[in-house]
Amino acid sequence: MVQILTWITIVYTVILVLALAIGLIAIAYHLNMARRDLAKIAGGLQVVEQQTKPVESALLQAEGGLIAVRDNLQKVAENLGALKSEAAGGVR
Repeated sequence: MVQILTWITIVYTVILVLALAIGLIAIAYHLNMARRDLAKIAGGLQVVEQQTKPVESALLQAEGGLIAVRDNLQKVAENLGALKSEAAGGVR
């Protein structure tokens, strides 16, 4: 009886070790696949960074132009407000 229990324990231990080994191998495989995918993403992001560098200078130039437009529109709004005030004062 003790011999049977010993053999059952040994077989169970071997099965358990094999199952754990297979699980760990599967985890290692999927981690390696994720590493490869992340490396591809990192490479793609470097390409995007290089290709968008010229955009920064263009945006800075556009910003300068838009600031000038904003300032001119503020002056127009002030002038229209003054005209409105004068018109309202003259109507009385």
